[in-house]
Amino acid sequence: MRSLIEYFEAAAGRRRPTLLLKNARIVDVFTGSVVEGNLEIYKDRIIGLTKRVRDADLVLDVKGHYLLPGFIDSHIHIESTLLVPQQLARLLIPHGVTTLMADPHEIANVLGVRGVRLLVEMSRMSKIRVFVQVPSRVPTAPGLETTGAVLEDRDVEELLREESAVSLGELNYQNILRDPGYLRRVEAALKLGKRSNGHMAGVVEEDFVNALASAVLTDDHEVVSGDEAFVKLVRGVAVMVREGSSERNLTDVVKGLVGRLRDYRQLMFCTDDKHPTDILREGHIDYNVRKSIEEGLDPIVAVQMATINPATYFRLDHLIGSLAPGRKADVLVVDSLEKLGIRTVVFDGETVYHEGRLMFEVPRVELPEWARNTVRVNQGLKAEDLVVKVGSESRKALVRVIGVIPGQILKKELREWLGVRSGVVIGDVGRDIIHIAVVERHKGLPNVGKGFVRGFGLKKGAIGSSVSHDHHNIVVVGVDPLDMYVAVRRLSEIGGGFVAVMGGEILAELPLEFAGLMSTRSYEEVVERLNRLEYIARHVLGLSLPNPFMQLEFVSLPSVPEIGITDRGLVVDYKLVDPVIEVYR
Repeated sequence: MRSLIEYFEAAAGRRRPTLLLKNARIVDVFTGSVVEGNLEIYKDRIIGLTKRVRDADLVLDVKGHYLLPGFIDSHIHIESTLLVPQQLARLLIPHGVTTLMADPHEIANVLGVRGVRLLVEMSRMSKIRVFVQVPSRVPTAPGLETTGAVLEDRDVEELLREESAVSLGELNYQNILRDPGYLRRVEAALKLGKRSNGHMAGVVEEDFVNALASAVLTDDHEVVSGDEAFVKLVRGVAVMVREGSSERNLTDVVKGLVGRLRDYRQLMFCTDDKHPTDILREGHIDYNVRKSIEEGLDPIVAVQMATINPATYFRLDHLIGSLAPGRKADVLVVDSLEKLGIRTVVFDGETVYHEGRLMFEVPRVELPEWARNTVRVNQGLKAEDLVVKVGSESRKALVRVIGVIPGQILKKELREWLGVRSGVVIGDVGRDIIHIAVVERHKGLPNVGKGFVRGFGLKKGAIGSSVSHDHHNIVVVGVDPLDMYVAVRRLSEIGGGFVAVMGGEILAELPLEFAGLMSTRSYEEVVERLNRLEYIARHVLGLSLPNPFMQLEFVSLPSVPEIGITDRGLVVDYKLVDPVIEVYR
């Protein structure tokens, strides 16, 4: 770290600024005003807001454009972008995102503490600032799923002590109900002055919210409406307004709060899980800001929610979140507060994006073998292991069906009668009911969870993924069990990823060689492959669901109401249940 004397001398005029942004409209997130003047930077810090113009190593005349602090994502899983941090920075910087509050929960479920540390080390070598929300629950559903690793209390506390850690990562209320011992981790975070992030999907009962807030879970990114947000805000629970790929909550939350609040300081933006195709097409936190303004939010308030609010909440406002002396020089030059046309991005005092061009390169990432070889499927697996079976004399079966809700990670438990052929319960494409299976991939165990799902609109073939929250076993949905089997075997061969299959043929694939979760390829190649997969899924296999692979990642999640599926079976209310309720002979 540079000496404070250097910054003091530069601010006092005894050293030349390294960068001067002149003729600017500077958005002051503290007072909510716009100040005309110049912004002085020395090395990696802001040293002055001033009317004067003095010599600097580099002078950029912004010609009356607005200066904003770099945007902050208050809760993101880097793994869900499918990119390593070095490539993710190349994608996010043009959207003005300079800081991520990242929960490496996914890599922890596959590779444990050393996986978390590897991802953090990669982040340090990228042009984006990453703070860590230490995974609080690995596995998410103990006894109900198989993961590649377990984080014990001592592992969590050890990670909380590291410099990059800002909070204890999202803690499910179900975990606390089942085992109040999880609160030891909250207590460890409190002693270290760190926040504890909540995961309170669907919790609106006053007593329940009171209890969770009393357990010092002080934020929630699972809020889906303005009314739910208000219940939590008045009890001191900060709300991270989420807009990801399959979790589209922003419109309902913002429209339900505009005009209802006098103080927005406890509101922030996050993406949680967003695929690179969606980031490239619509944006990231900049998209959240623009969309909120369209829904009636004041532009300055929207900027505050993307900058100073998360910085203050995570106790980092001395470092980031504002354009004030002493803070990191993360600066956006935009042409309009409403449209946010981003012209220039300064990160850590370095111009990293200007007029449509990235100003930095990243070296190719080399992975250690232990981070690459993580998909181990049982060699005895057969296609018939992926389907639900009943007695051969049965004619019909009443089964539980996972009902997908487009634009949400919530699922409904449905019940439907299906036909039986030779002891196998058959899906019904006409009613959009298809097979789903989760195959254990960490230890080569014979575990396979089987069931049915509605909502994908799949007409033929199968799609599969080694990304399936939170256990990250292989999840596959399909019309034809043989195609499902081919998908599982192909994912095992390529070290994980996404795949689309029809008639026993691989139609498209995206290898995710880093723990079966991320690619080390350029974001351009990842986007190209993902676009082809989604095209094949829609136009060849007949899928009607938006973001089918992101939805596939979440359909198995056992910790979000009402139903999920793991390698050990269907999970309802944190209990394993039989997919077959009754049979008709």
